[in-house]
Amino acid sequence: MSDMGQSVRSESCHTYCHSTLKGVWANVQEDILRHLTNCPENIARGVSTKRKISAFMRPELLCLCIYRLSHMLHLRGWVRLAKFFARFNLLVHKVSISPQSCIGPGCRLSHPPGVIFHGQAGRSLTLFSMAVCCADEFHHHGDLQFAPVLGDNVQLGGHAVVIGPIQVGSDTKISYLVKLAENVSPNSLVVSRAMHINISPRE
Repeated sequence: MSDMGQSVRSESCHTYCHSTLKGVWANVQEDILRHLTNCPENIARGVSTKRKISAFMRPELLCLCIYRLSHMLHLRGWVRLAKFFARFNLLVHKVSISPQSCIGPGCRLSHPPGVIFHGQAGRSLTLFSMAVCCADEFHHHGDLQFAPVLGDNVQLGGHAVVIGPIQVGSDTKISYLVKLAENVSPNSLVVSRAMHINISPRE
């Protein structure tokens, strides 16, 4: 499990070119595009250069850019500098994304404050306010082998919690206030009612 997870993470970082400035910029551009096309109203307004620059200056995209720089530095072996950028992100934007984390392009932080992420995710990840995705308390600052692995197009609702080496399949929505403690198959909707988790396929 741990060796396989580490192999997948290395492959993802290579695929998305996370270790190069060119790759970082390409990922940031997809983050911006996702932000500008997240609703019909934004789509109708178009994706002009002016709108891209304006969007880039928003906190939710600035903190993603800082994370991607810290991740690149971590991959290159500049661990202390990578941690500095991560701590700066926490101080300024109140969001904690570890430099080890591998997040694919097109990420969207709807409300950055309170978000904690330490793990791996594919393309088009969506994190709402106070969402937590990390290793368990004994390995929180350790290797990603103890952290969650999320597929593509995963949405983590506000105050939702995913802890430990959990596999979450692609195209899955995890509702708010859910505390996930088991693997989830792709194309699922996870909701919580009165501290009970129901996992049902989405049609």
